[in-house]
Formats: sequence, C-alpha cells, structure tokens
Amino acid sequence: MIPHTEGTTLSGGRVAFPKTASHKPILLVLSFTHKSNKDLASWNQHFQAMYKSDLVDYYELADFQGIPGFVMKMILHGMRRSVKEPERSHLIPFFEREAYWKTLVHYDDPKIAYVVLADGSGRIVSQTRGPASDANAAGLEAAITRLRSTEK
Repeated sequence: MIPHTEGTTLSGGRVAFPKTASHKPILLVLSFTHKSNKDLASWNQHFQAMYKSDLVDYYELADFQGIPGFVMKMILHGMRRSVKEPERSHLIPFFEREAYWKTLVHYDDPKIAYVVLADGSGRIVSQTRGPASDANAAGLEAAITRLRSTEK
C-alpha cells in the first residue's frame, strides 16, 4: 500500500493521495537523487498526455529529506525556474518517510527512478524502475486501462 501522503507541488498546489472513495489510478514516479532526473523526465514524457487528460492521478515525488533548509530554498528556487507547467503541478518534493518509500520501491540504485501504479485506494498494482522504455510504458498503460475499467 502506498501511504497517505500530503504535499505541496512546485506550483504551490496542495495534494493528498490516495483519496477517499477515489476510483482513479495513482501513478507515482519517485526520485531519490538528482542523478535520476533523466529517468524522471522520460516517464513524464510518456505519461504527460494521460495526466493532462485527467485519466490518472500522476505525481513525481522528489526526495529531499535531510537537506538543510537554507540549501533547500536554493534548490526549490532553481527547480521552479527550470521545471515548466504542467509538470510543475505534478512534482512534489518530500521531506519525510524516505525509508518507507525506499522499502516500498525496493530502492538500490540512486541513478534511477522508481514507478508505482496503485488503484484509487492505494493498493499497489504494478511497479517498475529505471528509464521509461516503450515496453514498460505500454505495460503500465495497459494496467491503467484495466484499473479504469474495473473501478468505474
């Protein structure tokens, strides 16, 4: 299960997931270091049309636990300048529960992104990792389609 998570996107919007009584699939892409930015960007590219059309709750979670506050302000300022909409509204820095998220995704490589697909209640349906290949993206898209058809 993905934990109940609340956060603020880079654009300043408040989000919470999973949502009570939601039937919309949740697609999360987690990044634990700056080294996984390429993977994060490739997943965003693959699923941008899907989240723009509101077919999934899509969030990119970037781990910043342990970063000193004065450094964090500079990092966030740089991110806000470099990340454009609509991605900015889906990118959530997180500052706690790093160990939980790492266990959940079977973290072992700081250079890759980790992808989790859950149903509306937060039950994990599928996971993958690394860059977004066409095969991995197609597999997730098929799982999202199945979820959407069974949860209506």
